[in-house]
Amino acid sequence: MYLFDCGLEQDEWRKVMVIFTSIFVTMSVVLYTSLTGKNKKWMISTLIASFLIAVFGYEIWINFGIWDGQDVSVRRSDALNCAIPMQINWLTNSIVDTGVAWLGIILVNIYYKNSSVPFEKFVWPAFLILLVWYIGQNIWVEMILYHNQIGNDARISWGPLMPLGPWYNPTLFSFGEREATLQSQLVWFISTFMIYFIAIFNYRRYKGK
Repeated sequence: MYLFDCGLEQDEWRKVMVIFTSIFVTMSVVLYTSLTGKNKKWMISTLIASFLIAVFGYEIWINFGIWDGQDVSVRRSDALNCAIPMQINWLTNSIVDTGVAWLGIILVNIYYKNSSVPFEKFVWPAFLILLVWYIGQNIWVEMILYHNQIGNDARISWGPLMPLGPWYNPTLFSFGEREATLQSQLVWFISTFMIYFIAIFNYRRYKGK
């Protein structure tokens, strides 16, 4: 297996395993639920939209450092560049982000006991569930999983969902050397509105089917 030839440190192995496991679970569940008819049309459309939001809203920009940013190969070790090459890193991250978006919708469904209420119209409790989950997991990603790749001294490209670019990216809070920055959290703050409104649109479009 090529991963053993990359010279990953213990912490780097954990990062790679978290990413690959998240991709496997997301893809497996999507495939299973879609093939068995358990995944409804409105949800599938919302997941596709969430994937596209991740790809074109920020992942490609962050990955390649397109506008005044560092590409990902500069912001991480040679071992991680070997394990998840820059050419596919944007794709793997976007799949994981889609899983995160999906789990947020599942949490809303659990809270509302599969009621149609939160997807027939905008309701604040549903939005707050999504926001807390999306921002919460992203804080963990920035401060723990991708520490030094998207925070601290890393220079992140401008992107459509990162309108302030690398030019204004203050630290919101920190624990030791771990920081949560404005630009990173702004991505999921904006995405929360987009994903929720798209979910409502698709739910109405397919009448909950």
